[in-house]
Amino acid sequence: MQKRPKRNKRIDAPHVRLYGWLLNSPAYLSLCCPARALLVEITRLYNGRNNGQIGLSVRRASERCNIARGTAQRAFGELQERGFIELMTKGAFSRKSPHASEWRLTFNTCDVTGELASKAFMSWGREKQNAVSKYPVAVSNQSQRAA
Repeated sequence: MQKRPKRNKRIDAPHVRLYGWLLNSPAYLSLCCPARALLVEITRLYNGRNNGQIGLSVRRASERCNIARGTAQRAFGELQERGFIELMTKGAFSRKSPHASEWRLTFNTCDVTGELASKAFMSWGREKQNAVSKYPVAVSNQSQRAA
């Protein structure tokens, strides 16, 4: 009989890993508490081989996070808008067997398509900064003459 390789149960136990660079990003710091809780729950469902196939519906998310369905729906929208998750397959009740939406975490490589981690949330605040013009707007002289 072959011996099993020894595993360190403490290190190999299922866990959720959120890195400091993710937690310190402006996008994460701007999330509301339900969206942060939902991000932890989605990351909890990731097993290292199923990114792009993480199934979680709004109803199930509301149960797991102990929040209302509307709040869970807004939290999904906020995570998508900030760039933490991407929708891979939209869930529907129109099938014979209803299925949940399937999500992809953008800070991990996609296991379905092989696409590298985009980390879209890291550039979240930058488009707002770039929207401000570098040059001041010229003030017309008509407003000064009217006075």
